[in-house]
Amino acid sequence: MTFSLTVDAIKFRQHLTAMTAKFQATGVQLVPVIKGNGYGFTREVLAKEASNLGLNRIAIGTVWELSEALAKFSGEIVVLEPFNSADTSAVAQWSAILKNNSARVILTLSNLDFAAAQKAGASLIYLEGLTSLNRFGISKSEFSSIAKSQLGTLTVVGMSLHLPIADSKKTTGATAEVSSAVDSNKLSGKVLEIWSWLSKYQEVAIAQNFSMHLSLSHVTTKDIEALKEMCVRYNLKINFDLRVGTSLWLGVPTALSVSGTILEIHELNNTSQVGYQQVATNGHGRLIVVSGGTSHGVALAAPTPRSSFRKKGIAVAEGFTQAFGKVRSPFSVRGRNLIFAEPPHMHVSLLWANDSSDKVGDKLVCNVRNTTTVFDQVLGLD
Repeated sequence: MTFSLTVDAIKFRQHLTAMTAKFQATGVQLVPVIKGNGYGFTREVLAKEASNLGLNRIAIGTVWELSEALAKFSGEIVVLEPFNSADTSAVAQWSAILKNNSARVILTLSNLDFAAAQKAGASLIYLEGLTSLNRFGISKSEFSSIAKSQLGTLTVVGMSLHLPIADSKKTTGATAEVSSAVDSNKLSGKVLEIWSWLSKYQEVAIAQNFSMHLSLSHVTTKDIEALKEMCVRYNLKINFDLRVGTSLWLGVPTALSVSGTILEIHELNNTSQVGYQQVATNGHGRLIVVSGGTSHGVALAAPTPRSSFRKKGIAVAEGFTQAFGKVRSPFSVRGRNLIFAEPPHMHVSLLWANDSSDKVGDKLVCNVRNTTTVFDQVLGLD
């Protein structure tokens, strides 16, 4: 029952190399994000790819991913989920790992609880500023109150900002006085938001002798170029790094192919019933059993914002088809999606198919979201 991700290694690695070179050309450090399910490849595979690119820093999701990252990657590791002393289980994990690895781990701190981070064994920290994402972060008023005397043995390696994927809303009067080469009215909301934070960080960093380094996510190299030009205009010397996950690992969809294997085919008649729920055939003459089910992430979808009439229309249409038992599966034959006979099982899916050309052992293409899928095997990257 094998559900597979097959990678065109040449295309995939050409993209990784090109992106790395692009960042190097702009003077921005690329920090690959390796978290969760490893974007479908597994975290171990991506740690190896990051090492092969000659990169010396990666970012992971949580402290629970840290032991594996330390074992598979020899450089520095940024843990993106902020340290929180209220999460006692996580604190215990931090303490156990940092005891022998604090020199390679950069802890993110989104509050002023320096004492707890130091007690857990942290040495290097990012101070995370609260952005319009409104998830974690130190507010600007709190930021102004930070004094080096509070830090003890902690070293601030820079400020971290986690931006929304959509552009930030421009606040009234949010302009930036920059050189004539940049029209401040054309700057994105994200650039203006970052610039506002950068000004605040510079003020504190100079006073407290913090490293002038800014770590960003969900911005473009064009945004970075605008920021760098503004820094030159104001004689602000700061280093940038950009944390990149999806566009790095999943940036070339044509290099990736997902498939399930046809395990059984059953010929049916009008009186047949199938599946856990014993559903009627409703005229379908064939049932395909294919590898790939809920344990892999098949047909599991995160809620999406219905932000346009088109998306709302799709949601309504999908609701009608589901009401009549015609739910399209992500599995397809010659570009046509097959219909689920019933919701997918843990390791397999039952599909209606009237095409007699399919055989046991054939592969069915499956369109899935790699960030929520666990594959039995990843082929092509050995």
